[in-house]
Amino acid sequence: MKFCYVSLLLFLLKCTAILAQTEAPTQSLNHYVTFLDKSSEVLIARFKMLASYQEAVSRYRKKPVSDLRLPSSGPLEEYYFKKAMTVNGLPAAEMDRLNKNARAIWETLNDIDVVCKQLETHVRLKAYQKDDLKQSEEYVSKIQGMFDRFSHEKDAFYEQVQQVYRKHQPYSAADPYLLTEKAMEHVIVSQRALLDSLPYYLNEETRADWPVETVRRSMLADEKFLATIDNTKARLEYPADDMLSSFKSALSSMQSLKGRAIDDYTFEAKQSAVHGNEYYVLLMNQFNQDLLAFQNSFVNYSQTKRRLLYYPAFSPVFAKEKTLKADKNAAGTVPFEDKPLLSFDTKRASAPASPALLRTLNDYIEFVNESLRQMHSLQSTLRNYQSSAEYYRDPVRSSSRASLEYSHEKFKIPSSAYALLMTASAAVPEPYRASVNRQTEVLMNVLKEMDNLSIELIAYTNDKRYLKDQLQRSDAILDRYLTLFDTFDKKKEQLYNDVRRIYETFPPTDSKSSWIIAGKALQSAMDDNRDVLFGVKALLRRESPEIPAIAKIEGDAQELIADEYQNLKGLQRYGRSNGLCPYSPYEDLAGNSARFADLTKKVKNLSPGSPRHPFESFYYFYNNELVYQYNKFVELAKGSLLKVVNQPDLFVFAKSGESKTANPAKSPQPEPVRKDAVKEPDPEITALEKSKTAAALTENPAVPLATQVLQSKTDTVYVERIRVDTVFVDRNAANQQVTRSLDGFAANNMVLLLDVSSSMNSPYKMPLLKRSIKSMLTLLRPEDQISIVLYSGKARVVLKPTSGSKSAEIARMIDLLQSDGDTDGNEGIRLAYKTANKQYIRGGNNRIILATDGEFPVSDEVMQMIGQNARQDLYLSIFTFGRNPHIGQKLKKLSKIGKGTYVHVSEENADLQLILEAQGKKLAAD
Repeated sequence: MKFCYVSLLLFLLKCTAILAQTEAPTQSLNHYVTFLDKSSEVLIARFKMLASYQEAVSRYRKKPVSDLRLPSSGPLEEYYFKKAMTVNGLPAAEMDRLNKNARAIWETLNDIDVVCKQLETHVRLKAYQKDDLKQSEEYVSKIQGMFDRFSHEKDAFYEQVQQVYRKHQPYSAADPYLLTEKAMEHVIVSQRALLDSLPYYLNEETRADWPVETVRRSMLADEKFLATIDNTKARLEYPADDMLSSFKSALSSMQSLKGRAIDDYTFEAKQSAVHGNEYYVLLMNQFNQDLLAFQNSFVNYSQTKRRLLYYPAFSPVFAKEKTLKADKNAAGTVPFEDKPLLSFDTKRASAPASPALLRTLNDYIEFVNESLRQMHSLQSTLRNYQSSAEYYRDPVRSSSRASLEYSHEKFKIPSSAYALLMTASAAVPEPYRASVNRQTEVLMNVLKEMDNLSIELIAYTNDKRYLKDQLQRSDAILDRYLTLFDTFDKKKEQLYNDVRRIYETFPPTDSKSSWIIAGKALQSAMDDNRDVLFGVKALLRRESPEIPAIAKIEGDAQELIADEYQNLKGLQRYGRSNGLCPYSPYEDLAGNSARFADLTKKVKNLSPGSPRHPFESFYYFYNNELVYQYNKFVELAKGSLLKVVNQPDLFVFAKSGESKTANPAKSPQPEPVRKDAVKEPDPEITALEKSKTAAALTENPAVPLATQVLQSKTDTVYVERIRVDTVFVDRNAANQQVTRSLDGFAANNMVLLLDVSSSMNSPYKMPLLKRSIKSMLTLLRPEDQISIVLYSGKARVVLKPTSGSKSAEIARMIDLLQSDGDTDGNEGIRLAYKTANKQYIRGGNNRIILATDGEFPVSDEVMQMIGQNARQDLYLSIFTFGRNPHIGQKLKKLSKIGKGTYVHVSEENADLQLILEAQGKKLAAD
């Protein structure tokens, strides 16, 4: 009987324990993971606080003009810790072990919070002023060590959680949810490993190696994950299957970030920790806020089928400071490694090319096109450098000038695209693959030599070696660049022709497809346009005596228009406002081919004193109006067609003495303005003598600035005083020799007030607007400030005042511009003036550029505001866009009231007009 009572008691105790255990084991484990997530959020907030504080400390040490500040952090939130400590879905022994470690993490978090609050108090009491920041440094160092401790404790704790999870949830490859969870975990662990390998230096001036090769390997591994991660999607139910797709998109975003991080790791980026820190934060945010968010959503949406485990957020740590010696490449640049061409014969394939092969062939062309874009940026940089360097050829005069400087920070080798291309090239059959890969490798080698030459040029100018050799090495480097630009041009043409030969060996999947029929017609037109472009180049190089024949491209244009509906039969017409409409690029390419023929008729050889080479218009038109439209059509065709390569402007940069003027000795460029160039005038100079001086200037533009009268229809100033901040200059391209440089010009506070309403969606409008802005970006200096205000629908600031040193950030914003909505010009003008006044630069070029394609009603109140600001040196210039010049009187009246320029932007002046506006004020005497 006694035995029966004992058995009954044990049974009741067991039942009571089962009833008390109301949660599933995985549900309890996820409470622990949620606690880790919330703790990591606290750490990330402290991380950002500490990084911001350290930046302020660095500024304070250099110039203690203002007090340091730290925001109050407030108390720690205990809810998620208490929730984790009260789980009831696990056996008591397991809960005890987990609770013990969770409590240790909570204590570490509290320790970090205490020291952070000590630092806050220290700063609010301004105690750092008494001990020269010594105590502050101790607090910061202590917090850094605690971050590292928290990260290790958190990782060890999650590993313990995983062990318990696997015990209660055995893995089965037959279960699609467990299989998907495992695939996601492999991706997450891979990204975590990358984040753990990246350093974040609290002192951004630290110069240390950044693991670019590790990032490259991770990027290539991502390609394999992207190819297989959604294999189980068909076996999952909605909405869990949708979260798998979102997870894949998040991984693609990580991939894009890694590619940018690799390409942005330039010589300039290697000089500090700014680049590495920036991408550390970007990748961390992408991992926590995107990749893990979708994994957690997948877990939540899978609960009805299977209870799965969350993955905790990444918590940042600080790297120990390191210092490396600067790499100047002062010893000289080794010529690129050229390799003999591997010729191959093509053989007609019996089956169509696979989608992977078609993607890869287009990737070769995209690599070339991106390389050409970077090369053009470098050409423009070198042209500006060469113009400045000429003033330093005389060693006597050079020693009294400011130092000659050179930087190529905007030049980025497309290393990520190259790495991905070499991996994807496995889809190309041999022997084709060996040949095109070798050619691509040689192009990459050429780009690397271009980069190394610029690194050498930086060391050359920094060390002022031009004072010793009278620019001999500089001339040799520039001559080598000319050879490399020409070499790259010829080799990329060979690669394109071979890629096209490979493409044409494979029959189309459906030869009767409208994509194929229309694409082949467009490709034939592009071939003829390219022949004409090469003919123009030969004419301007004096290799051909006559203008190339244009009958074929005129005939192509007419034939494309005549056959449009037959060629595009069956393809949906969505309209111009829809980016998926195949009719838009087809029609634009047809129309632009006819315009290209008209442009060719007017081609003339370079004339003396011309501000730009005549080929420049052909370069921009061919690439932006023809190649862009054709490649857009190819992208819409989703891989069944082959893209074409851009063409470089080999005239943008030439040897000194062979460039812009026919006889440079007779037409020298004006020297840069020196601060001692303006002298106090004779007080007895009469008004009549002034007028004589002004008259003489029109005949002798070489008169020094101190005695010049700068003539303009709206802005005229006599330079008569020693103390002058700036002087206005004529912004009319027809009345002055335009230099593509902002050297010697006042700092710009420029607000771009852009009309992006739906009417701007035209090849004569939005592309020209973007091109006009981008033409100026390469010239911007750190002291220049650019803001962007849009007034489609509700007026809004999309780019706060941004330094010219961040031209890439400005360019990315320009690339994102799209036409939609209605026009609200009044509100846009108000917001633009508000933005400009906040950043007003005394003595600077404060200017609003209103870009639009048509008139809009302007209230009397706004008119009055424009006039008042103009009287206070804040001017309004107006750019109009469209096929034909506008004759609207309201816009002209606005520019007149705003004391600015009114100009219609066309193909011919798009890349110059905004530069003229940025040269609105020139530095004068101090």
